[in-house]
Formats: sequence, structure tokens, C-alpha cells
Amino acid sequence: MSYIRAKRLQVAIDLVREVKDARLRGIFHCFGGTLEEAQAIIDLRFYLGIGGVLTFKKSGLDTVIEDIDLQHIVLETDSPYLAPVPHRGKRNESAYIRFVAEKLAEIKGISMEEVARISSDNARQVFLSTKLVSSQ
Repeated sequence: MSYIRAKRLQVAIDLVREVKDARLRGIFHCFGGTLEEAQAIIDLRFYLGIGGVLTFKKSGLDTVIEDIDLQHIVLETDSPYLAPVPHRGKRNESAYIRFVAEKLAEIKGISMEEVARISSDNARQVFLSTKLVSSQ
């Protein structure tokens, strides 16, 4: 991860920490940080958005994700960017999320169906149980 990207991630974590209240929830999109950053995000009750970067050989994200419980992960595409291997370098699309799920299943030693179930449950927790909060 580049210095600039790492610095931006830390700034985002610090901002969320600063304004944190019980109603604030979400996903850190396209997570690619360290285990320590992942834990800080999880401690804030946010999810890690994991996409095609997980399938990249030299990303190092696989070693971070090994130590993160699936209950903290949501799969995402980042379409049209960051297509997973074997489509890396091409335009990403939603259908390719299967490759991310396969890689995550391989890392965790579980079935792709289990990854899909847990990640989908996590997404529902964010998007279906979140009520719009008035700023009044």
C-alpha cells in the first residue's frame, strides 16, 4: 500500500472515530490496509469492503484477511475498476464478484456458499437495518 493511500485510510479512521455515535455504521470501501487498520475499523463497528484486490498475487490482503472473522467482511465489486484475477486489467462487472468469493473461501477454508451467505447477511445488516437519521 502506498504511503498516500495509507495516510488517507488513517485519516478516514480518525474522522469516523471523532464523530462516532451508536447510529454511525458503514463499510470501508475497497479495504486494502493492515491488520491493525482492519481492527480499528472493526472496533468502530464498520465492515471491511473486500473486492478484486484480494485476488491480486502481491496485494498482501490475503494475509490480512486470514486473521479477520467473516462477520466483518462485505464483498464488493468496485466496478468498473479493480477487476479480480482472471479479469485483472479489464473492465470490472458485478458478475466477477464470484472470483472474490472463491478466493475468500480458499483463504478461510470454507465453501463459497458459506462466504456468500455470511457476506450477504453482513450487507443486509448495513443496508436493511440502517434507518435514515434526521440531523434535526
